[in-house]
Amino acid sequence: MAKKIVFTTLMLVIVAMTAFVLFSQNAVAQSDEAASDDPPIIVFAALVGFIIEGIVFSIVGLIVLMVGYKVFDMATPYDLNRQIAEENNTAAGIAVAGVLISLGIIVAAAMG
Repeated sequence: MAKKIVFTTLMLVIVAMTAFVLFSQNAVAQSDEAASDDPPIIVFAALVGFIIEGIVFSIVGLIVLMVGYKVFDMATPYDLNRQIAEENNTAAGIAVAGVLISLGIIVAAAMG
């Protein structure tokens, strides 16, 4: 399950960065005499840079979220994995979701 989440997040970041690069470039109307002097509409070096940057930030963000979850798990007097998976403790699931959302907001603000 975690592999699917990481893969989906990675694909979404790549698609978002590709769309950003494609739509952020100004379309240049080419005239007959200056057609060869115009820069390309898609700058592939920038696209590759954005994709690599997105992958690195996604990996760092996921690592920070995992470390934050483990710290929260150690701070609680009970085992969160067992409470959520085996005993279906909704309160523990909501607490973990709150911690992950708050850490995600902090990580996103720090990387932005």
